This record gives sequence, structure tokens and C-alpha cells, in this order.
Amino acid sequence: MKKRNIVLIGPMGTGKSRAARILADGLDWQLADTDRMMEKDTGMRIAEYYQSAGPDAFTAKEKEIINRVRFYHEAVIAMGGNYPMTEEKFHLLSEHGVVILLYAKPFRLAERVRRRIGKRPTMDYSDVDGYVRQMLRKWTKWRDRVDLVINTTNCHPEQTALMIARYIDKHNIGFAARRGPGDTGPWEYTEKRERKAPPSSPWGRPQKLAAGGGFFEKPSCASQRRRFAGEEEGGHGGAQSLRQHDAAHDLPPAHADA
Repeated sequence: MKKRNIVLIGPMGTGKSRAARILADGLDWQLADTDRMMEKDTGMRIAEYYQSAGPDAFTAKEKEIINRVRFYHEAVIAMGGNYPMTEEKFHLLSEHGVVILLYAKPFRLAERVRRRIGKRPTMDYSDVDGYVRQMLRKWTKWRDRVDLVINTTNCHPEQTALMIARYIDKHNIGFAARRGPGDTGPWEYTEKRERKAPPSSPWGRPQKLAAGGGFFEKPSCASQRRRFAGEEEGGHGGAQSLRQHDAAHDLPPAHADA
């Protein structure tokens, strides 16, 4: 059975939201950021909603959103990292999605979390270092359950997005195409807007891929990817190659089992 979407999971501070946005822009897919969707549904910041409604209501709302987005076709889903993964959530997300775990070393997560005090509702800001270590331990068990693991300690979100695309491309993973307005089924656009990739994006302007085709079937898209990844002779696209990045930071080229 073909998958429908790509799901980014992991603890807070690993860059899921930014990497998901870059990947969605590059593929011209839907973007489903569960934290932003919760804010839109409730009309409050997630920290405010957590304080107002309480942890039980927050968890129930998150589950409601998961049950909505897991059916999306051609979507990149960024799961909020406020709570660790559970068996129930993992089953729901992995049924139709390629699940990718992002993690980073404790010092980097603590550094990122401290940038915006009060943003994350479940964070203990009185002991960020201790909370981060405890949080990482809860995510360890999922490393052998997901499709791909990426260490983002020294990884820019664009590099994270390209690592994901490279993994999908290498393993020829197919996805069910987004359904049209005349079809029936659970699908919707989460962000129906004109997307513009960042100026430094390796993809440049978003390019829609052929329905049912590979991620980088279009020659222009494929050549951009190879140049950025340093795979074409004499080409590096002005960015550090993924191979060099992996070697420099002791990262596997994709998943350890890939």
C-alpha cells in the first residue's frame, strides 16, 4: 500500500516545523503543523491553551488533530514535541505516513528551547537542561521503530529536508496522489496559499511533481538536488555536500538500517 504523507516527529527544538515547511515548499505539498493547527482551532497560543484547558484537554485536542491529518495525501506533517510519542499516536501516524524522527544532543536542544521562553507549554524553564535530558530518554525507544532517524545537532533545516528527500528518492517510496475536488475521501488543504521557498532553498521555486511519480522525476528538480548534495561532478550548489556534512558530524547517510 502506498503511503500518503511524511510525518516528522521528535522532541521540541529539533527543527521539525522549519524542516517540514521547507520540504513541503520544495515538493509543493500540503503543510500540516499540528501546533499551528491547534492554535487555529482554539484561537489561542498553545501555551495559553494548555494553561487554560489543562493537560487532558490538550492531549485530546492533539489526538483529534492527528486523526484529521493522518489521512492527508501529499502532506508533510510536523508533530508538536510537547508530549512524547505513544503507541496509539505512532500507530495512527505510521499507518499512512513515512515517519521520520528528528533528535539532537541535549546542549543543542537546551540552547534552542531557551531562545523563546514561555513558548512551550510542557517545558520546565526552571531546569531546562534536566528537562531536556529526561525528554530525550523518552524518545529513545522510537529510534528503531521509525523509517528514518536524523541528528539535527549541527544540521540546518534545509539539510534536514534534503536528507529526507534523498531517503525517499533512494528507496523509491511511492505516495498516493492528492485527490481532486470531484473525488470522495478524507482530504483537505491545510494551507491553501501561494508558497515561496526561502532565497537559499536548494529547490528555488516550488515545482509540482507528476502525480504518482518519483520525488525528483523532473530533470530540473533532480539536477538541483544533485548539485546541492554534491553528487554531480564539480557541482556543489554553493552548499556543503550532504556526504561531507554526514562525515563531519558523524551522521549516517540516512537511517542506520537504510
